[in-house]
Amino acid sequence: MAQRIYWVPHTICFFGCEHCHNDSVMEGIQASRQIIEQVIARLPGPESRYRLDEVLVGGGESLMRNAHMEFLIRTFRERFPRGPEKSIAERRAAGHVILALQTMGFPLADPKGNPVAHHIDYWLNLGIDYFQVASNDMFHERQRPDYPWEALRENLRTYEATHGVEFLVYGKAAARLVPSGRALDHLPALEKEGASLLTEEGYCATAWEAASNFLSGTGKQGLETSEVVIDPYGWVHPCCWYELSPGLFDLNVADFETGMEAMRSKSLCQVLDEGNMVRLAEISGVDPEMARQVRDVVGDCGVCRLCSARLAQQPEHAWIKAAPLSNREVAFYTSHLGALVLSDLFQQTIPVAGRHLTVE
Repeated sequence: MAQRIYWVPHTICFFGCEHCHNDSVMEGIQASRQIIEQVIARLPGPESRYRLDEVLVGGGESLMRNAHMEFLIRTFRERFPRGPEKSIAERRAAGHVILALQTMGFPLADPKGNPVAHHIDYWLNLGIDYFQVASNDMFHERQRPDYPWEALRENLRTYEATHGVEFLVYGKAAARLVPSGRALDHLPALEKEGASLLTEEGYCATAWEAASNFLSGTGKQGLETSEVVIDPYGWVHPCCWYELSPGLFDLNVADFETGMEAMRSKSLCQVLDEGNMVRLAEISGVDPEMARQVRDVVGDCGVCRLCSARLAQQPEHAWIKAAPLSNREVAFYTSHLGALVLSDLFQQTIPVAGRHLTVE
């Protein structure tokens, strides 16, 4: 099973980035405390035969909604103690579950990009092991061009060396936009600045953040071989683009291990575990050649979104959580694929939020 969980307990963020795949805004979605308790209670604990290596908590901006995040961390550490070992490597080796926060970084620093010790220590003392800092890309810099991003990254590296705090600094590659969220609204402007859709062939089968190995990851070498996502409602998804990939089961209803085991018999999950979008199209009733053409234009993520929405219309796949296409998704896919291709994919009827749209 998945070795790492990426948990999105809210989509609240003050940035409003034009590339944001999950539409994070100040009025974003937020898990209730009841859902947080249910999720944590149903994760595999020490009594389970399955070992959970790491939980990464993101957003939105994870460091917003302090009381909400404090509750999550304290509740998590009540069930999964951090352990006395000094280093993260030692805590991993001892079998403790690593807990990380994903942030854009500057909530940990001052306006000049200098890390603020009491901010960092606050979260570490609550029970965080380390920080993932998603700031090293054109998108966040474009959104706040006045912020000293490079100084922040350099200062975090210095702080890491002198204080023994781990910061994993990374960024989103410009050619890895996915067809979801505000990227759909701002794609032409972003493309003018060098960004583009993620269309590399076989992406889902090879990228650790994709769906591949989400079921078969146990025993694979390296931590970043298998990951699932938990969304703000408590649903488990096979990859990190939780609006594009289908919801598979609800942690408010089933525990994690039972839910994952039940997915092994599902043909949808088997092909997602392989990262095979052509086979996903086949079980969706879509011609494989058409699926290849669609993949070349909107990537594996686009194929997954369209095929999952189609499958969710079928009674035998009613267990899938796949929202109907939004109006802007219909506009996006029509402009990129053409109305005929989209109508063929959905057999003349496209499921749109709140209604059905027939394509002539």
